[in-house]
Amino acid sequence: MNEISFDPDEGPHVLAEQRARQGSLAVQAPLPLVEDDFEDDGLDLRAIMRVLLARWYWILAAGLLGLLAALAYSLTVTPLYRTSVTLELNPPTVPIIAAGEAGQTASLMGNDYEFLPTQYGLMKSRDLAKRVVEDLNLASTPASGERAGELAKRIEGLAAQLSGGLEVGPVPDSRLVTLSYTADNPQEAARIANGFADAYVQSSIDRRYESTAKTRDFLSEQLKTTREKLNQSEQALVGYARANNIIMPGGESEDGTAAASLTSTSLTTLNSALAEAQQRRIAAEQRYRQAGALTENQSATASLRAEKATLEAEYREKSTYLGDEYPDMVRLREKIRALNDAIGRESRTASGGLAAEFRAAQAEESALRARVQQLSGSVLAEQDLSSEYRVLQREVDTQQSLYQALLEQYNQIGVGDGVGAPAGVIVDRAQVPGGPYTPNVPRNLILGLLLGLALGVGAAMLYEFLTDLIKTAEDVREKLLQPPLGTIPKLKRGESLTDELADPKSPMSEAYGSLLTTLQFSTSQGMPAILTVTSATASEGKSTTSLVLAKRLTAIGKRVLLIDADMRRPSFIFDNDTNAGLSQLLTKHGALKDNLIRTNSGELYLLPSGPVPPNPSLLLNSKEMRTLIARLRNLFDHIIIDSPPTLGFADSIVLGSLSDGVLLAVESGRSRRRVVLEAIAQLHAAGGRIVGVALTKCPKSAVAYGYDYGYYDSKLELNDEARGHELSPQLFGGPGPEQD
Repeated sequence: MNEISFDPDEGPHVLAEQRARQGSLAVQAPLPLVEDDFEDDGLDLRAIMRVLLARWYWILAAGLLGLLAALAYSLTVTPLYRTSVTLELNPPTVPIIAAGEAGQTASLMGNDYEFLPTQYGLMKSRDLAKRVVEDLNLASTPASGERAGELAKRIEGLAAQLSGGLEVGPVPDSRLVTLSYTADNPQEAARIANGFADAYVQSSIDRRYESTAKTRDFLSEQLKTTREKLNQSEQALVGYARANNIIMPGGESEDGTAAASLTSTSLTTLNSALAEAQQRRIAAEQRYRQAGALTENQSATASLRAEKATLEAEYREKSTYLGDEYPDMVRLREKIRALNDAIGRESRTASGGLAAEFRAAQAEESALRARVQQLSGSVLAEQDLSSEYRVLQREVDTQQSLYQALLEQYNQIGVGDGVGAPAGVIVDRAQVPGGPYTPNVPRNLILGLLLGLALGVGAAMLYEFLTDLIKTAEDVREKLLQPPLGTIPKLKRGESLTDELADPKSPMSEAYGSLLTTLQFSTSQGMPAILTVTSATASEGKSTTSLVLAKRLTAIGKRVLLIDADMRRPSFIFDNDTNAGLSQLLTKHGALKDNLIRTNSGELYLLPSGPVPPNPSLLLNSKEMRTLIARLRNLFDHIIIDSPPTLGFADSIVLGSLSDGVLLAVESGRSRRRVVLEAIAQLHAAGGRIVGVALTKCPKSAVAYGYDYGYYDSKLELNDEARGHELSPQLFGGPGPEQD
């Protein structure tokens, strides 16, 4: 034997054993609904107006009560007076301490986001309130024998009271602020408000003076420290120069840097002289070489060169046919040699003076170059020592600049700077108010009336919300206008539906027995032969009710077929072959005997939903479905159809029109009147006949016999012989389903 288990809260069922076991029949737990519980979440204005019109006297009474309460409050409360003083807040300027720029100031205007909140906090400070108490002499003269500690406590208490009555209100997009004070005496309110403003202005002046004095003391200490550092730096510089024989000419160079040493100055001078000597040598050399070229063209040597050219031509001509030792050839060579000597003597005579000038320039350049090389070595050695000297010199310059800036700033900060513009200036002083600030009688009456009306509307809507739920059999009769056929109690936690149904005297067993009995008298022909069990929404107990009714009918000798017509979310699953079921029959896949499952509960048969089709509504509304119902009517005494929820699907509407009656399962305390009425209207519109309502999951207060139950947790054993060979034609007393 295998078992079906029931979910005690959801209605459809879950396997208690492993679903992989051969031949098991399971009831699938519900999946989340695609539709949002099939309820309209929009605002139903007509329903709201209906509630308001039905409970108008509630709303009117609540409004009158609110009006009377506001009037009583306005007449009994102590009148309070409020007045305000307006101030302009001015961010202070701060001095800039920088070399060469001492005395300049910068405004803190850009820091309003920090300055203004700070001033608001100072206005609400305890010290300012204590100052107002002292300035206005609010503590008066201490009583005789009063101790100083008691007077201080009294001042603290008055200060706390003043702070509680003060309100600081910034004016948007400005640096204006209003100080408002509320008191039960109009003159006292104006006096204290002005006292706060005066105390704030004076306290800002005092803080400014104190800040200036502290700044002057700080600068004095800094000047002393800087002066000592300057003296130390100068002494270190002088000592280093003396120890390393570094002599620096006084003053500074044109670019503001320290002057170079004497050796460096001499090297610079020699480099300039060397450059000039080099230029003179180049000029003399150019003149000398130009003089040599000109000598060749002078008239004194022109004839000699012409004669030499003639002899050289003659010599080349005779050399073609005379030997070198021939007398004429020897004579010609001697003449050419003599002419060359003569030309050389003439040229040397012309360029002798320029050559001497050129040699003198070369000698001067060489001497200066040697001196520069000598001084360069001295300068390099001196630079190694002067690097530390320059570091010390920069330290002296830095300390001197800082000292000068601090001194100028110190001289500019005087006593007058501490009494400059205060942080706040009074723009408008507080005036004695002409009337009370509170209570505002017209406003209180309007608010009281509106609040009362709102409470009345809320109470009416809450009452309607609470009474809209279907909880008892009386609600079924009065709100749904349907006969309550039975109330099924809720199981307690830990109780089993199987055990309760096995006990014929248990409230659960009696409830289902009563439901079956009333169903048998629900029509003139008795219990409908084909009964569709549905609900407005999911998880209201329709599947459990279908199964228990089918089993009860079998127990009294009826041949019953339970059809799982919820092809979208099947409640009953036969694990051995998930292809068997209603959708297979409607699509003409297999015979009837191949799709029925016989249980071990007598003549109880199950037709599962089968594979999920693309459009279940079309299958259920088909000719094949009507033909199948007609055939099954002849084979079974009763057919119970477990239908999908009515709202959101057309399946249950179609099934209701094919049935002899429709039983509507309504969960107590969860189902709402308008939702169930919508489901009833849809069923009636399709021609479905509703025989009554089964109120499920009823708490103790809704059940006449007063038994408190939770909800469904049962197991139904099924026959292991679940396939068509057990469904013989003789079983049905006729041709049988094998002829399908």
